[in-house]
Amino acid sequence: MRNHLPLALDLGILIFAWIVVISRFCLVRNRHARIVTVLILCFTAVDTLKAGPINDALTFYLDARTVRLAAHVLCVVAAAVAAWAAASAAKRLRPARLSSGVVAASAGLIALDGLAGQRDHVIEAVHPQGIAVAYFTIYAGSIVVFEAYAATVLAAAIRTDRPNRGLLAPSATVVALFLATGLNALTLLWYAIRAATGDIGPAEQFQRNSNGNLFAYFTLVVALVGATAVIRRTSGESAVNRSSVNVTELQVLWGDLTDAAPHVKLDMKDLDPDARTVRMITECIDTLYDLGLDPATVTITDLHSSPSAPSLKTLTDSRVTATDVINLARRWDSQSLRD
Repeated sequence: MRNHLPLALDLGILIFAWIVVISRFCLVRNRHARIVTVLILCFTAVDTLKAGPINDALTFYLDARTVRLAAHVLCVVAAAVAAWAAASAAKRLRPARLSSGVVAASAGLIALDGLAGQRDHVIEAVHPQGIAVAYFTIYAGSIVVFEAYAATVLAAAIRTDRPNRGLLAPSATVVALFLATGLNALTLLWYAIRAATGDIGPAEQFQRNSNGNLFAYFTLVVALVGATAVIRRTSGESAVNRSSVNVTELQVLWGDLTDAAPHVKLDMKDLDPDARTVRMITECIDTLYDLGLDPATVTITDLHSSPSAPSLKTLTDSRVTATDVINLARRWDSQSLRD
């Protein structure tokens, strides 16, 4: 299970993955994103156990079977978290069932590993070899069941809620996880079966020996995907600050405009902040339409000298947009507009 990548690449992937995990916990704080962060954490933890020098140190102080068992339990947890993330995206969360599945699968793996004994041998070489087959049946079976559950939940949600394109990304993630961990777990089960029959070929041996390297590359891919949210968050900080200023300025503009055309105002006390902002922009646009004002040139003097009765201009006759309102809000407090 040990990685055999060049040391710089091996540690580079690991360090990058941990940076992504820590950054996501610090910066990306909504509930669903946190679940995805836990998923990335699981894969990063497994890759940590497999990383060359770390794996060497762990197997020196512990037996290799214990380290491998810990990695397998974490893989099962990762599959359950993938199902959790999918259920969260589809708003069909059942964490208690997933937790029960993780506990049952982990208990089975730990019990069979302990039953096998012979700690100086890999479990596939332990007699009777049926123990290894049972072990990898639980391991592969639990991962496939969790990921099949995730795929089923997402498929049902997409079928009943086609406009929700936000489910496409979780769906693609589940497919990628199945290919990376589900198929990999099934190949380990196949290796155990072939070992029990005494018929291990070059393909089975190559797959087992390259298992660690494949997991490192997949951890890199998962970390890169997870890093996009961090990049969006950090690159958007200045935009968020600008947006906050825009909201403050928008409130001033909205107050002045709607005072001149109070008939456009609706009660917004039950609206959330985002909906309230949208409503303020809409009411500003309505006022500009009603009073026949050009957002590119209007001043507060124009506003006060406008007739109080609505004009005959309609929304469809005008080209005033939300961007026009935001730009006007940025300029509204300037002295030149008030002179």
